[in-house]
Amino acid sequence: MNDPLNNSEDFWIFGYGEDHRGTPEAPGRVVTLIEHPTEEPVWGAAYLIAPSEVERIKQYLDLREINGYSIHRHPVYHNLADRESEGIPNPIPAILYIGTPDNPQFVGPAESTTALAQHILNSRGPSGENKEYLYNLHTALEQLAPEAHDPHISELARAAAEIEGIPLD
Repeated sequence: MNDPLNNSEDFWIFGYGEDHRGTPEAPGRVVTLIEHPTEEPVWGAAYLIAPSEVERIKQYLDLREINGYSIHRHPVYHNLADRESEGIPNPIPAILYIGTPDNPQFVGPAESTTALAQHILNSRGPSGENKEYLYNLHTALEQLAPEAHDPHISELARAAAEIEGIPLD
């Protein structure tokens, strides 16, 4: 198989979350790309990795993501204004990780939004509380890319905030 991480192109990583996974006893929930036919865009950020850091980043990602994910080079599109995008290709040939159902951490859809929200509120690990991940993701979608409305994330964040009895900003 052609290794999408090993060629002479710039090394761009497409990211759509951060690491707040919980512990083996209370695994957190994070956004995972899966193969699914859809016309809906997936919003995230593409990061250009400095050439001096590519090998270190590859090793880190291989360790963190390789079990249960397949690696792909896929075009991602930016929505930068012309003055901000000088020198940035559109589309960007980015590396992304697609979750596979054979991953032992892959749980698929939750039985209910409320149950998933409660699970997220109960999960905490070395990287932080899982609820921080959810609230930060919700805020990022609302503030950084308002056109990226994700009804599932919005509903989940509202459910978690309601359980906690806090306002959702």
